[in-house]
Amino acid sequence: MKEILFTADLHLNIDATNPRSGCTAMEDFAQTILREKPDVVVVAGDIGAAGHAARHLTEIRNAVGDRPLAITLGNHDFWLSSIGHAQFSHLDQVVTRFWREPARDLDIVLLDHENLDLGETVVAGCYGHFDLGHAEPGLHVGGVEVTEDIYLSGGMDGLFWNDFCFIPNCATGIREEAKEQAEGLAARMDAAIAAGKRLLLATHTCPWRELNGHPLRGDASDILSAYTGNCLLGKEIERRAGHVGFLVCGHTHVPVQEQDLHGIRCLNVGADYGRFRGVIYDADTRLIRWVGEPLPDDAA
Repeated sequence: MKEILFTADLHLNIDATNPRSGCTAMEDFAQTILREKPDVVVVAGDIGAAGHAARHLTEIRNAVGDRPLAITLGNHDFWLSSIGHAQFSHLDQVVTRFWREPARDLDIVLLDHENLDLGETVVAGCYGHFDLGHAEPGLHVGGVEVTEDIYLSGGMDGLFWNDFCFIPNCATGIREEAKEQAEGLAARMDAAIAAGKRLLLATHTCPWRELNGHPLRGDASDILSAYTGNCLLGKEIERRAGHVGFLVCGHTHVPVQEQDLHGIRCLNVGADYGRFRGVIYDADTRLIRWVGEPLPDDAA
């Protein structure tokens, strides 16, 4: 039937003078499409700054050509200046203000709001957010227990999760947003299942801890595990596991090779700033192949 290219984390807003820039990732992304000729392209979040959404989506559409194209948003796609925060009480308002109209004008399916129907198969997805459920249990850093208050402050010992500074109401609305993300994906999955479709899923953040890919280091960086994904999302997907053929996520910039979790084939593409990486999924044979940046020898 169709070959689908899944990728994530293009980060097109990164300074073009940086050798590991969004420009480099976009060049590799475009070259991969020319070489591999996938039938469909799905980008699982972290596209670029919200204020430049139209420009970023135009770049992606130009690279993809007239193929069906779907995106989810990622945490960086909600980043705004501190001045911009006051305008938005809910993340979906950011989607409506910056992303929905250019996606519609460019014939891009915004998976945070609708599914991509490919006949017998449907691609569903969402940003995902984080609910702190992936935090390492009982974590101590320098003899100090890492409490929920520390996680909700965004960091300790000089290390901070920038989303708390740049995403409106991030610290105060973590669980509410995580719940809405999970419920939204559940509704879209159920619509596809009711229509007798097979599901392929793309989420930005990780639905399960095993897709994180970062080893524990015994220092403050271990608090970042709390911000890698959304357990509520994972639970909704698990309930529908029999209908899910494949799942791809990103966000952590560390690849996790294909594995079976809760009866679902899944992986983390592990694309990084300026380093394009993706997988091509053959919907007929259900085989995958990696494209772009080679996997490191120690990839999980």
